[in-house]
Amino acid sequence: AFDCLGHDKILNKLRFLGFRANSTKWFKSYLSDREQLVEIRQMVNGVETRSRSSLLPVKRGVPQGSVLGPILFILYTNDLPQYVKPFCHTIMYADDSVLLTAHKSVENLEINSFTAVNLAIEYCQNNDLVFNESKTTQVIFGSRKQEVSALPDFQAVRATRHLGITIDDSLNWQDHIDTLCKKLSSALFALRRTQAVSTPEAVLIAYHALFESNMRYGIMVWGASSQHNLERVLILQKKAVRLLSGLEWRDSCRGHFKKLKLVTVVSLYIYEAIVLVTSSQQTRHQDLHGYNTRNAQNFSLPAHHRTLYEKKPSYAGAKFYNILPQDVKDENCRTFKLRLTRWLLERPFYSVNEFLNWQHFQH
Repeated sequence: AFDCLGHDKILNKLRFLGFRANSTKWFKSYLSDREQLVEIRQMVNGVETRSRSSLLPVKRGVPQGSVLGPILFILYTNDLPQYVKPFCHTIMYADDSVLLTAHKSVENLEINSFTAVNLAIEYCQNNDLVFNESKTTQVIFGSRKQEVSALPDFQAVRATRHLGITIDDSLNWQDHIDTLCKKLSSALFALRRTQAVSTPEAVLIAYHALFESNMRYGIMVWGASSQHNLERVLILQKKAVRLLSGLEWRDSCRGHFKKLKLVTVVSLYIYEAIVLVTSSQQTRHQDLHGYNTRNAQNFSLPAHHRTLYEKKPSYAGAKFYNILPQDVKDENCRTFKLRLTRWLLERPFYSVNEFLNWQHFQH
């Protein structure tokens, strides 16, 4: 739909956002006086032929494949969150938008959801955008989700994909782990094929590109789900390490994580959680008192009533940081990540519980 917008609408939205006359003229020049054609390639008697249409002026939309195209779309839809704000929170990434509504009352939740969706449809109509109902789904979360009526004309689903993450209505992440394990199994097959025709160094590079990149993606949201989910991924990771090290399927591979300088999926989750909290402004003990105690730089852990709270990345990361050895925590910001990585490489943890009791962990 954005590719079909009139140039005047785009320029008017830029003016509304505060772009001054000279900047608007620059964008007008960028969008204007462009031409397009259609080229058809076909094979005739083994010879490739090309047919081209005549040139026609581009009067609507933005240049295809341009860097400015996505930026202009983000600017154009920048006011959508404000438009629906009274009834929902909006998460936007490029042309993917998510409307989040929450309420203790089932009746008010249904009203807010219905109103928010209709406001989004109204916004699209006012801005010459198409609201694709066939690609719009509704997921209902919470212990009382059976009481909530689905929105009319929309598909209510148990799980949906957003930015490569499969989100289920129970937030147990099993659907995502199922998808992830399929990707990792495919990566294992590719590693075996690579090993047959290439060097160990090339196979290790392929591991980082094909296996670890998929394993790392989104680990902050699914890493705390359950030890069972981590174990499913860890089993496949062990197979990859045995492949890289030339081990038999029954051989222990814990020591080979260290030799290959690879962190386990458990250690990767711990690392990401710790880095998250150290880069935030969470409260430390030294913020609560002025005493230079041994644990002054540790994070303050909020009181809570449910164990589910402990799975929050902010809480888990703070808890993990607090039990690190003092010499790792004493490092400055520039070297902390490197020191933490080295420390985790020396201790290939197979479970979060092993990390929490690392003082007694034999390696």
